[in-house]
Parts: sequence; C-alpha cells; structure tokens
Amino acid sequence: MRSGLPILKAHGSQNDILVVEGRPGDYAAEADVPHLVRRLCDRSGPLGGDGVYFVDLGPAVPQAVFFNPDGSFAKLCGNGMRCVGRLVLDTRDAERAVVRAGDSDFVVLRAESTAEGVRQTAVEMPKVDFDPAEPVVAVAQPHVDTPLPALHPTYRLTALSVPNDHLVAVVEKFDEAELVATGERITAATDLVPRGANLSFVFPLDDGEIYVQTHERGAGLTPSCGSGVVASRAVWSRLGLAGAGERITVRNPGGVATAWLTGDPTAWQATLQGNASYVYRADVDLAAVVAGTLASVRRDTFVDEVEAFAQLRENNHAVLHTAGVHPSVG
Repeated sequence: MRSGLPILKAHGSQNDILVVEGRPGDYAAEADVPHLVRRLCDRSGPLGGDGVYFVDLGPAVPQAVFFNPDGSFAKLCGNGMRCVGRLVLDTRDAERAVVRAGDSDFVVLRAESTAEGVRQTAVEMPKVDFDPAEPVVAVAQPHVDTPLPALHPTYRLTALSVPNDHLVAVVEKFDEAELVATGERITAATDLVPRGANLSFVFPLDDGEIYVQTHERGAGLTPSCGSGVVASRAVWSRLGLAGAGERITVRNPGGVATAWLTGDPTAWQATLQGNASYVYRADVDLAAVVAGTLASVRRDTFVDEVEAFAQLRENNHAVLHTAGVHPSVG
C-alpha cells in the first residue's frame, strides 16, 4: 500500500469533497476504509470534508467510489461527481468524458464559467426512478405527493431514486429546524425507510427559481446535496410545476446549480450543472491520518478559484436573504 496520500480538496456548492487519486484498496484494507474516511473528513483535524471520492484515472472509463463522512458507502454524490468530472476533463484535456461510479456511468461535460469566473461542470445523471425495484419506503409505490404521518404530520412527500434514495417535500415556508427533525425521524424509522434516505425541502423563489436544502443520510445538514437538487428538480416537474426541459435555477445554502430533464417522463434523464471548484492540493502522510496524529497540512491553494467562488457565494446569499431564507450552513 502507498505511504503518501495525495488529496485534491474541491467543492460543488460548498459540498467539500476530498478527491483521492487511486482505489480505496491502494490506501487501506477494505475493512479499514471507513476508518480512513472518517479520519480524513473529521472537521476537528487539518483536512475535513463532506465525503471522499476515490478515483482511478487509469482505465479508459475512470472508476470512482464515494464514501460519506461517517465512512458509509454511497452510490453517488452529485456535487462530488462534478468535481471528479472536472478532474478527469482537466487530466485528459477533454470537453466530455465518462466516469463510472457504483453501477452507473456518468457523462461529464465542461460547462461555461459563471459571471464571477467560477468554473462549472455538467453531469448527466442516471435516470430518475419513481418506482425503483427496491422501494424507498415500505408502502405502496409510486409514492408521489402523499402524506407519511410517521415522518411528518402534514407535509406531503415524494419518494424516488436518483440512484440515491430520496424523499422530497414542497413547502410553503422554509423551516430548517423542521427539515432536521424530519430527517432524523427518517433515520430512526428503519421499518418504514429501511435503507434510510436523504430528505429535501423545496421552497419556491421568484422568477422560476427554487431553493432546495437537504438533510443527508450519513452526513446531516450540509450546504448542498447534488443528488438532492436532481431529486427535487424531478419532483418539481412530476408535480406539474415546470416543464421537464426547463432549465431551473436551484439555489442551496452553498451555491447555485442548474438542472433540467430530458427523455421519457417515466424515466427522465437529469443533467446537473454547477461549480466544480478546486480549493487546494496536499500530499499527506497516510500513517499519520490513520493514527489521528496528522496535525498540519502544507497546502497549494487555488487562490483565484477561492476568490471567485467567494463572490458567487455573496451574490447567492443576497438573493436568499431577500427571499427570507437564512440558512445556518453554507
């Protein structure tokens, strides 16, 4: 196994992702990978993040594996896939590439920068599934815009797979504390939601924009969740609130993304476009990470990218505050 651990810290909508080149087995035995991930993501240490993407750049189709900050495996991190996708595109000097994660292939595309100069990547996500073979909730499906009193007394929830399991509610007033409380009830309700699920609240904004915030399985409340954006965008059209092909601007506490749907309504293909910003590169001692003795890290910071995103963040929060949304994260 390797002794050094090369890390690219990147983020999509402030969803901090530690991208490690190579396969998990290059750095730890399979049983020890969750411990390594927890050490890397620990916010009290010198690194910290919302998850780790291992990516093997060697094959014609790069192989990526994502772990939540608690060390649990996830099929996908949409925001993280934008970061992985940009790394692949930059490494190959390409405009388009395919990345495999879990059982799915993701087409990643270079996209135009924002007005602030923030680099963006688009990802063609797997098909949206409102009737997955493994149901999200243990009740009759499709489960669309229907109450689940055990999870919330009044909100109507829609269940879908993107391929991560999600529950989505459109709300008339955004309440972050209610989002957290409902997300925690989902985590505890293993009889009703056997694998757990991410929960997103969708709050309409002006001019065809929506605000989405997600309580993520294994991570809790984070500035953004890419698959949550996609799930929410799909539900928005499933409920007849926008045409599938309409490019909806989705704001999170952590940033701004654009999402749209194509194809058959029974199996929409979603595209997620948003920032894929590099923060720094570092090469750390693997043994020190595992032992929890890593005290400091020498970083090569991407200063221009950090400053460009800071301006985008300021502009985004100005819009949210005007709409009466004051998130505690991001």
